[in-house]
Amino acid sequence: MKITSTFALITLLFFAAESFAKRIPAPDVAPVVHAGVRYVAPNDDGRREYIEAWNVATTNKVWELTIRRNFINPLLEEDVQWAYINRLQMTNGVLIVSDERGRSYAVDLKKRSAEKVGK
Repeated sequence: MKITSTFALITLLFFAAESFAKRIPAPDVAPVVHAGVRYVAPNDDGRREYIEAWNVATTNKVWELTIRRNFINPLLEEDVQWAYINRLQMTNGVLIVSDERGRSYAVDLKKRSAEKVGK
């Protein structure tokens, strides 16, 4: 009986601690390959949504582009203000980058610039 009670208490404490987690982990985003370049969203910094372009043949990083910066209000919890890219998609030679807050950006691969699309 004592072992069962101890196990139940430990289990309850574990799940109680988990319930206070502020945000889910950053999403894993599938890379996109186009014209010998692999585009990835590292999602390693919630303050900045960015992509990297890697040469498929040489495996060297070609360039990096910040899509959007997430400015942090110091009066609020930081991690709940982070935002991450959740999807990369190639459409007619344009890389579409979407984030978990419903924003989308069209990346001009030649100019290496991003423009918000939609709302």
